[in-house]
Amino acid sequence: MKRLLTVLTIVLAMAEAGYSQNINWRSLREDQPNVVQLNVGYDFGVTSQVSYARTFDLVRPALLGVDFSFPMGSNLLDDFKVRLGGQVEVVEFHGFSATIKISSVFRRYQTELVRIVSFGSDFAVLAGYYTPTWSVGGEFGFDKSITSQIKNSEIMRAYFPGIKDGWYLPTGGHYYFGIQGGKTIGESLDLSLRLGATNAQFNDENAVLPLYLQLGLGMRF
Repeated sequence: MKRLLTVLTIVLAMAEAGYSQNINWRSLREDQPNVVQLNVGYDFGVTSQVSYARTFDLVRPALLGVDFSFPMGSNLLDDFKVRLGGQVEVVEFHGFSATIKISSVFRRYQTELVRIVSFGSDFAVLAGYYTPTWSVGGEFGFDKSITSQIKNSEIMRAYFPGIKDGWYLPTGGHYYFGIQGGKTIGESLDLSLRLGATNAQFNDENAVLPLYLQLGLGMRF
């Protein structure tokens, strides 16, 4: 029973496919290097995300940014995720483009029974067609929890006196795959939509509804 409860709490904490900063490389301008985005949708629950990123023109177009996502609820600091990373357009040919995304991920999950903090990574590849006014593409990624710390509450200890706190390594992950598109509005606004499915690294950990949906609004300045 102790082993089962530990596994269940880890799975609950790791069950996020992850939101991302949706960028149309062709709509970016040199005088608008900053990007702010607000995303809402379903990601193992109704979730919101705010993000900031800055674009750079290195050997290839690149973007570095940070985002903060949280489920909708009364206490926004019980469960949240912070991600720091970047993406680089590695191939561009007549509008067709391929992008690599790499991020480090910190998660926190808390209930009356347990508190879990986790460190992990997120790697994804995106390929599609981009124009200055719209874009469409497909994505495939892997969100991996590398290590997690579990701290059990007094309620949990009362029922299971021998239960132990500690670090667990590794603690699973999720593949995610889907489509996304975007539409540029005016000189500085971008609408985006992501839709896809998730698949747990270990098939017995799949979510009841293994889907994600994200609607985003971005502003460049």
